Amino acid sequence: MINDEFNTGDIASVDFCATLKHGERFFIPTDGGVQDALKTILGDTVSGFDAIEGDWELHDISEDYGERRRVYAPRNLPLFETMSEIYDSGALPELPDLQNHLAELDYYFAKFVDSEGRTMVGVKKARTAKATLGAQNKLVRLIDNTLVLIEERVLRLDRQFDVLISADNVFILEPRATEQVAKIVERVASSAAAKVQEIHDAVPFLDLSRIKVKIARHPKLARIAHSIASNPNLHDIQRAVIEDLAAAQSIRFKELNGRLLCNVADEAKLMEVLDARRYHLDLTATGAIPYRATARQVVRT
Repeated sequence: MINDEFNTGDIASVDFCATLKHGERFFIPTDGGVQDALKTILGDTVSGFDAIEGDWELHDISEDYGERRRVYAPRNLPLFETMSEIYDSGALPELPDLQNHLAELDYYFAKFVDSEGRTMVGVKKARTAKATLGAQNKLVRLIDNTLVLIEERVLRLDRQFDVLISADNVFILEPRATEQVAKIVERVASSAAAKVQEIHDAVPFLDLSRIKVKIARHPKLARIAHSIASNPNLHDIQRAVIEDLAAAQSIRFKELNGRLLCNVADEAKLMEVLDARRYHLDLTATGAIPYRATARQVVRT
């Protein structure tokens, strides 16, 4: 999928940039050696994706990602607006006194252009880089069989990027770091109430008005609301099916004005039912057992 959008074997140019804590982005001049290192990091990142078993899957905002997966998202999604801003950033000003701002480094990114003029951007949260910065006057190098102290301030480039951004997609290798760069938590919280309203309007037999009022204060539920609202089949959810699933999960309702309002204690469970994260099985004919799935993958048979 990545190789359809960029040729990592024929890179025409590389630019290195940095973003400080307050969001300012700057161009950082580099020599040929650093540019070659960045090309290698891009190649290692693509190889990292290739080494993951399974098909590419759309990023799920409510998913608890554990082991690495091949995750991507369309770049034009509102949650990934920061990624689009990084990709679309044009000529950036140079930071003349970089050494005085290294402690403010939030993340760095490299812009690659292949021989066909296509752009790929690799982004990395600057944890390791700043950790090396804190080791100043403790780093040494070997010269003529003698250890020599490195007195200059040193940054370390990581082996892989956290995320790659193409013209069309965001390819996510490290979801947690990617979400930090994209400010996902803030974006999810600010739009969570609107997402609950979308669900409320699309599922006319449920009353989610109480959840809407407090959803922004509950980060996990806010993520689930985003996930439910993105379901293309949201309007097709059936009342009888929800009532059966709710009963199996001990979710209790009362009916007000033709809509089902669940108990306050069951609100999280109801949202998980709507997000297909609650289910029950009876494999032994001794009674169905309720389950909760915080991590899941669509199975393609």
